[in-house]
Amino acid sequence: MGESVLHLRMKESVSKELAEEGYSVFFEPPYAPSRFLSWVSYRPDLFGIRASPERQEYALVECETKPSVRRLASKNFMSLDVQTRLNSELSLRRILVVPRGTLARLDPSVRRSWETWIYEGSGFQRFQMACETTPTTLRP
Repeated sequence: MGESVLHLRMKESVSKELAEEGYSVFFEPPYAPSRFLSWVSYRPDLFGIRASPERQEYALVECETKPSVRRLASKNFMSLDVQTRLNSELSLRRILVVPRGTLARLDPSVRRSWETWIYEGSGFQRFQMACETTPTTLRP
């Protein structure tokens, strides 16, 4: 069974957005297209790389037309290993793209691991990854 038209449009739109942000984008890469990354039993819908001598930036994108916590967990996205270069900062973005009206199907805790982009046909409504609300205080 092939991809739905909606799924293809979501991937194409996200690819354009990431390219505008300066990422090189790969569609469903069978292996990690960077020697600093590896993954096992995982293939993101889109993978973006943006690098400079002092910074490594990666974007893993999952487009879900019928999102569910179970389906997202089955993606095995936690099997990703990242090796940073010396004197280099690392940024790893996990982006979950869902059509308008489907976000309520997901547990709100998903937002602690993923940026959420709501697809609206002509663009996205973006929500950054949620932060923990409990402040951490170090004591001597």
